[in-house]
Amino acid sequence: MNCVPAKQSDLAGISFSCGQHYIDNYFKSKMLCDTKSVPYCFWADDNRKELVGIAALSCSGIIIKSANSFHITPAIEVKIFAVDEKYQHKVFPDADEDGGHWSDYCLNYLLYEINIITENVCGAEHVVLYSVPEAVSFYKRNSFESFTDLMQMPSNYFVDGCVPMFLNL
Repeated sequence: MNCVPAKQSDLAGISFSCGQHYIDNYFKSKMLCDTKSVPYCFWADDNRKELVGIAALSCSGIIIKSANSFHITPAIEVKIFAVDEKYQHKVFPDADEDGGHWSDYCLNYLLYEINIITENVCGAEHVVLYSVPEAVSFYKRNSFESFTDLMQMPSNYFVDGCVPMFLNL
């Protein structure tokens, strides 16, 4: 498996469906033209014939309130992270059940990319994402935590119903 920035030439004729309408639509119509994020693809092998998952990273921050003020701590936002339905809940080849699923490997590759970005391009203290409720246990298994009472999430339609989570870098 490999993780690479998404290119139009790689995605020609490639299908993807994670079962979440918003994300499936994002893949079909917005992923390559979203100027507010950088898209990534997770491929089953170097031939790039089978798309395992997608992600999109964006600059962000976590708003932390204290008494009468607030401050923003820098973060990289995982705007989109999804695994194709045929790879969901599937164990990675040559791994046992506890050794990891395709989704775990995709997330670990993405976190590796985030570490490269934060060490070489722009600093950040956290990774932030807004999880659909059914994926919270997956992110917790991968060391993400729910926002604390002092942390605030943005108010926009995309995160409505989602659970704000973060990972310290």
